[in-house]
Amino acid sequence: MHRIWVFILLLLSMATANAATITVSHVGNGSALIVVEGDFEPGDVDAFRAKVAALTTPRAAVAFRSDGGSLVAGIRIGTLIREKKFSTIIPDHGSCASACGLAWLGGTKRFMGEGASVGFHAAYILKSYGPVESSSGNAILGAYLNQLGMSEEAILYITQAAPTSIQWMNMDDAGKYGIAVAPLSPPQTTAVANAEQRDANAERRATDFVRGLLAHWSKPTAEGLPAMEPLYAETVVYHGKSTPRQEVLSSKRYLASRWTDRTYSVYPNTLSASCAKAGDTCRVKGVMSFKLYNAKTSRRSRGIASFEYRVALAGETPQVVAEARTVQEHQQSAASRLQQAQRDLQKLLAKVSKLIP
Repeated sequence: MHRIWVFILLLLSMATANAATITVSHVGNGSALIVVEGDFEPGDVDAFRAKVAALTTPRAAVAFRSDGGSLVAGIRIGTLIREKKFSTIIPDHGSCASACGLAWLGGTKRFMGEGASVGFHAAYILKSYGPVESSSGNAILGAYLNQLGMSEEAILYITQAAPTSIQWMNMDDAGKYGIAVAPLSPPQTTAVANAEQRDANAERRATDFVRGLLAHWSKPTAEGLPAMEPLYAETVVYHGKSTPRQEVLSSKRYLASRWTDRTYSVYPNTLSASCAKAGDTCRVKGVMSFKLYNAKTSRRSRGIASFEYRVALAGETPQVVAEARTVQEHQQSAASRLQQAQRDLQKLLAKVSKLIP
């Protein structure tokens, strides 16, 4: 029986190749901010434990930006956070989903910034044909949530979404299910808050759509291309030129014939969306790594590229109405993003210093 549980844990620990980045900054007066960015891997548990080992005071907060990763890593990091009595934060406009959301729940005090989002779904294991919900994984997840003091209603809410979808939690849902959360910044007027929530929903829908599009493009051609067809409008501004959808798909088919295996991974914190006031169209930009392989010729290609989409949200299903040419990432733009990340960190440090006196 012990071997069976070890096997289950190994399956649930499957994650992407890029481990999370964990940094510790000292705010002052014995307080500290731990920033966790990127996908969770099993090895991140020991890395997190080592980083916070010297922090013996509960006057510390853990800020997350992550799309998820290893379920077990999320649970164990959340357990360490609860043992240390740390607070948890999702910064302004940040996203914390899947395993990240579980780690965030470990905070004795939980905060969400303006436009921040936290998402949950059921536990799963990966099969050859995709993710499949795991009853054993949900049992482990339920036990963890019970240890955090979650009600049965809250546990059902957190685990109800299918593995291929996300249940995004808002403040109303948190209150309804007894999940204690506080805003990172002072509350705004209702009109402003509603407008920002509407904008945040449109941005989240657009970025989720682009993530899904790239996920389809990373699948085997026979599965990925048919799924992509309805995701493009009848006419697309493709590489700066107005192009019928079938020509766009023909271009994709040609690329797929050259590279039979394709993997596209969006870099953490590079995906952003700006939407029109009506919320019917959004511009989504980001930076991704790509790995291409041709099984017949054994040719390989890999690198970093930037991308830009314009997504129409007016219909029942979002559609791409413009797709910009991807270009090799330049050192200057990478340095610019690093500088912006440093500025964001300084702003977050200022807010944390007020939250943890």
